[in-house]
Amino acid sequence: MHRNHTRRLLLLTATVTLSATNLFAQDTVSIQRMKRAEINKETPDDKTFFIETFYYEDYVYSKGKKTQLGDQTELSASLRYQYSPDTFFRTRFETFPEDNRFNNKTNRFELLANHQYGNVNFQLDLEINTNEKDSDGSTTGGSTVGLDLDSEFSVIQWQLNDKLKLSFYPFNFDGEVGVEFNTWDVTRMYFIDGGQASFIGSDPGTTKVAQKTIPGLEVTLGDSRMNFYVGAGAATYLYPTNPDFDIQFNTTAVRWERKENIGYKFGANYLSESTRASFAAVGHTQADETGSLLERAAAFYGIHKMTTGLVFEGELVGATAGKNAWRLNRSSTWFEQTTFPTYQPVYSDYNGNRQNWLGKTDFAVSLRMGYEVSDTWTPYYALRYQGEHFVYSDPESAHILRTADESQSHGGLHRVAIGSFLNYGNFVVNPELEYRKAKNAVFTNASDAVDITSSTYQGQRLQAKFSNDDVVLKVQLTYSFDGSKPFTP
Repeated sequence: MHRNHTRRLLLLTATVTLSATNLFAQDTVSIQRMKRAEINKETPDDKTFFIETFYYEDYVYSKGKKTQLGDQTELSASLRYQYSPDTFFRTRFETFPEDNRFNNKTNRFELLANHQYGNVNFQLDLEINTNEKDSDGSTTGGSTVGLDLDSEFSVIQWQLNDKLKLSFYPFNFDGEVGVEFNTWDVTRMYFIDGGQASFIGSDPGTTKVAQKTIPGLEVTLGDSRMNFYVGAGAATYLYPTNPDFDIQFNTTAVRWERKENIGYKFGANYLSESTRASFAAVGHTQADETGSLLERAAAFYGIHKMTTGLVFEGELVGATAGKNAWRLNRSSTWFEQTTFPTYQPVYSDYNGNRQNWLGKTDFAVSLRMGYEVSDTWTPYYALRYQGEHFVYSDPESAHILRTADESQSHGGLHRVAIGSFLNYGNFVVNPELEYRKAKNAVFTNASDAVDITSSTYQGQRLQAKFSNDDVVLKVQLTYSFDGSKPFTP
């Protein structure tokens, strides 16, 4: 996604820019997204293998779920081969509990190749798929290698002069914003692939939900200290031609046509010895027809370190949810709710009413203050707030953290945290204890998690007790080849 140019500035803060040729690109992501980070390609010696990055995050304990070690583990690691000053290869492994908890398919591997030719940088991202399935759905254990078709890592960049750069993203022009409140791909879109005359209810087999991201061009004006960028792209999707088509109430299609979804983005970045600041905005035009979770989003981020050792960090993110966001199953190949209480492809509550965040605009804010006691220890205090309808990629989002009947979100979530960054060589350990208070009862109760008198998951959830508050302890461990540190401009 992003490329770096200055070794000293890589991963120096809770943001990581992910650019192969300059420090700034479109957006920043937090060090919690270190799976996408890379180090300065001029640093390592030629013809060498080395561990480039390692990231581990785990929820240790919460009041609502008790001990959670191993339940929500997020792990990623990358191994790099520096062939020459202008060429390197990387293999990357990552696992996410949201996708892999039940079937243990913690085996996503990627291969990346990068080459600098004069003022042009080429980067290609390949994906290794294991445990492939036959047409009948059975797992064969086979493996395939192919292009990662939604990767922002595949990019061609041309540095026209010292102040102007042109970037082409053939699959994904990096449509995400936010650091603490990262949105993931705002421009991720879904469509029915298969062209059936009608579908409803259970998975029809040959017809699937397909997904893609928007490719595009980006123009960046400026240098590593200050720059501005603008980008645009388009992607096609299949959609029925009959005007009365509705994904829930009228799924009969007379014929299908290809339509276009236009994506756009713009932003700015600033960097000095003591301050880093950024603004990023992204959106697309056909969120309603493509079942996207978000229609548009924007984020302001800033961090400043004083000479006294005090560090201040803040972020404000606003997002508009899609009006018809599709609720997909774990594999994202069909809709999750197909049998109870009815076929509900769009996010709905227990009674079949669409959830109240759809089409709404809301915001989230994060403030963190720390003090650099020494080179190895920086404790901090953090305040975070999420609006009732704010939707983003984490489990605290309004579309995930909901009441028993799913009719309401948390209603506004207040979060207070204390933590510290402990540095040991190239390793950084970040324990954090957070107290969460919601307006509505949305947190599970460890003493009454499931009511087994009901035969359905929805019924069990409806009868269980929920709480308004929770306490969460989590830990993160990161490693970077150059020993850069987070929470620093």
